[in-house]
Amino acid sequence: MTALEEVLAPTSFRARAIDGLSAWLARRTSRRGFLVRSAVVGSALAVDTAGFALRPGTAYASVCGPGSTCGGGWTAFCATVNHGINTCPPGSIAAGWWKADGASLCGGRARYIIDCNATCSRCATAGRAGICSSGCWSCGCHCGPGGQCDQRKVCCNGFRYGQCNQQVRQVGGVVCRVVSCVPPWTFENCTKAVATDNATRDHSAPLLPGPWSNIKARYWQLGENGSALGPSVNAEFAVPGGRAQRYVNGRLSYKASTGPRFTVGAVAMRYAQLGNEAGILGFPTHDPIVIANARASVFEKGRISWHPLLGAYEVVGPLAVTYSAAGNELGVLKFPTSVPRRATDGEGRFSTFQRGRISWHPSTGAFWMGAEIAARYVALGAEGGRLGYPLRNELGLTAAKSSGFQGGRIVWVTAAGTFEVYDVLDTAYTGAGGETGQLGLPTAQEQTDDSGRWQQFEHGRITVDPSTGQATVSYDTQPSPTDSPTP
Repeated sequence: MTALEEVLAPTSFRARAIDGLSAWLARRTSRRGFLVRSAVVGSALAVDTAGFALRPGTAYASVCGPGSTCGGGWTAFCATVNHGINTCPPGSIAAGWWKADGASLCGGRARYIIDCNATCSRCATAGRAGICSSGCWSCGCHCGPGGQCDQRKVCCNGFRYGQCNQQVRQVGGVVCRVVSCVPPWTFENCTKAVATDNATRDHSAPLLPGPWSNIKARYWQLGENGSALGPSVNAEFAVPGGRAQRYVNGRLSYKASTGPRFTVGAVAMRYAQLGNEAGILGFPTHDPIVIANARASVFEKGRISWHPLLGAYEVVGPLAVTYSAAGNELGVLKFPTSVPRRATDGEGRFSTFQRGRISWHPSTGAFWMGAEIAARYVALGAEGGRLGYPLRNELGLTAAKSSGFQGGRIVWVTAAGTFEVYDVLDTAYTGAGGETGQLGLPTAQEQTDDSGRWQQFEHGRITVDPSTGQATVSYDTQPSPTDSPTP
């Protein structure tokens, strides 16, 4: 059993029951639209499985757990009042924490609740430590927003446990509460002094992530709020083929065949622009790959690479397969410099990179060329030019590089630059052994005179008869029978 399987094991049966009962209720209740659009059903079943199954009308109450009214005396959750974000809002600081043991919302582990107290920003505070006058608080006392069940108090309770940000001597009332399945001292300036209140074990809210799941287990492994993903944003939700959860700095995506994988930062932003799991890339198949000060993420149908000087760009489908074969970001092409683009014929696609280009056509496939050849290829019209699409990856030689195309080849000679060999000249050149044959490398571009078309090479010439269109190879020194190229 893997570490993640061990984390999920205590709730695997419950997860299956929740999925099945959620679908059953969604098909049969008159409130189907409400149930389908939210994570309330799954959360309610996790907290109060039997109660909600028998009394569907209590879904919201089951999600929020006990003491969810304004008169209950408890403070609302930060996700409720902070745009769904599970962190202290502006104008407040973490001021203390407690735990509730054996919480199902944390997979049977301890659940930590952090008080976010108001700052005393409306007054100049000095003197003794404690709670400043309510007139100094950065907010005013009120109940949670309407339309949902977390009606608990906001900025009302003048109380401080005191284990966090002890350098701040005076604070105001508790604005809201942050929840976590990892200890608060791992992501806030808090001590390890323990306070326990198991009565708050099932307190929750609709905009918190909800029941324990594959995604929550992975987030827990990563360190939750203290991870690269940062605080959660709203509840976990269904996507075609799986589930997902948003965070301030990224996203966790889950599919049975790929497991829970996260994307973060500029890569996550580009992934969102492409439609996330329902877009052209599908689900992520790996966690982010660190490449010095850059990042990359691999998906079912491609890859997104990010470099701080270039930005984040995707490579998709056959282009991504060829990019991978060429070594990805650490290979000959380095990082992508553009999104995949449509070729001028409307059928093919290409991607550009720091050190080259990949071109693809459905009838030829995807092949790469390095920077020098790619620059000449673009100058000649690229896929829409005389050469057409590449037919092979760039070939590296001792003193040259070569790429073959539908209409010929480009040879980059280290000491002399690039040369093109077209159509019948290229066919004859190939028959003579190409760059490694007796003719050697091209030394000039194709020429035309009264005798026809011709091109000069290191050790000979290829001439095309204008009347027949046939190409003839002539050598400066005729090769011996033992080293003559095979016709």
